[in-house]
Amino acid sequence: MEPPRQPKDMQGLLKFALQGTKSEDPTTTTPMSEERKKWLEEALKGMSVNVVEELSKALRTLNPEKVQNLEEDPAIMEEALDIIIDYVDSIDTANDLHKIGGFCVLLPCLSSPHPTIRWRCGELIATISQNNPYCQTHLLSAGVLPVLLKIVENDVDNQTRIKALYAVSCLIRENMQAQTAFVDCDGFSSLLRVLQTSVEKLRVKAAFLLTCLCNENPASKDTLCNMGFVEQFVALLQREHDSTHEHLLSALLALIDGHPKATTECRRPEFLLKELLNKRFELIVGQEEFQTEADVCRALLSLIFTDEPAAEDR
Repeated sequence: MEPPRQPKDMQGLLKFALQGTKSEDPTTTTPMSEERKKWLEEALKGMSVNVVEELSKALRTLNPEKVQNLEEDPAIMEEALDIIIDYVDSIDTANDLHKIGGFCVLLPCLSSPHPTIRWRCGELIATISQNNPYCQTHLLSAGVLPVLLKIVENDVDNQTRIKALYAVSCLIRENMQAQTAFVDCDGFSSLLRVLQTSVEKLRVKAAFLLTCLCNENPASKDTLCNMGFVEQFVALLQREHDSTHEHLLSALLALIDGHPKATTECRRPEFLLKELLNKRFELIVGQEEFQTEADVCRALLSLIFTDEPAAEDR
C-alpha cells in the first residue's frame, strides 16, 4: 500500500480513512491488520504537522535571488509554491502566510524568468485572495495588482496570463476597495484588450469578470459604455461561435440591465444585433447544452427590442 499523504486537518483525515476502507464491507468488523495500523498511525502523525513551520520552510526556498535567476533549476521552487498553495486553501492559513511575512516572495516570483514560477504565483494569489478581505487588503498594499495586470496583457506565456487574470478576478470581486484600485490602474482598458486576444480562456475569464463587476458595482456601467464595450461585445459575437459567446452574452446582459444608454447603444442599426441574436437563438434553442445561452439571447432581445416580440421556443 502506498503511504498516504499526510492530512492537514480532520477533514483530510476523514478522507484518507474513507479511501483506506472503501473496499471493505461496513457491516462486518475484523481485526485491524498491521499494515492498516501503520497506515492509520502515519495519518494521525500528519495531524501534528506544524503548518506555519512548513510554510516558513517553503518560503525559505523562494529566495528572491534564486527565483529571479534564469540559471537556477526551478523544480525545487515550483514544489515550494505547490506546498504553499496546498496549505493556504484554508482562509486562516492564508492569513497566517501574510503574518509570517510570506507576501514578500510574491513580487519576485511574479517577475521570475521561469513561467512555471510566475503562473504558480498567480495561482497562489488567487487562492489566498478569494473571498478573503484580509488578504485582499494586504495584497493591494503589497502592490501586486498593477503587476498582475501587466502580466495579463504582456506575458509571453499564456498559462501565466490566464493565472494572472484569475488572480485579478479573485482579488477584486466583492471588494469595493480593490475595485477602486482596479479602476485607478486602468483595469478596464486591460480587459478590453484581453477581449481582443486569440486566447479563448483569457476572453472567457475577462467576460466573466466584467459580468461580476457590472452586477456588483452598477456605477461601472457608465465607464464601460463610454469606453465602447457594447461595440466590442457585438463585434466579438459576430465571430465564429465558440465557448466565449455564452460569457460575452452574459456580460452584455449585465451591462445593459438597468442602463438605458447601453441599451440604446445596442439598437444602433449598423450592429444588426437583433438579427444576430435571433439567428443564434434559432440555432441553439431546445439544445440542453446551450440552454443558458438561449436564455440570455431571449433576455437580451426582450430588454433591447421591447417594441417587438421576443424570441420564443419553437
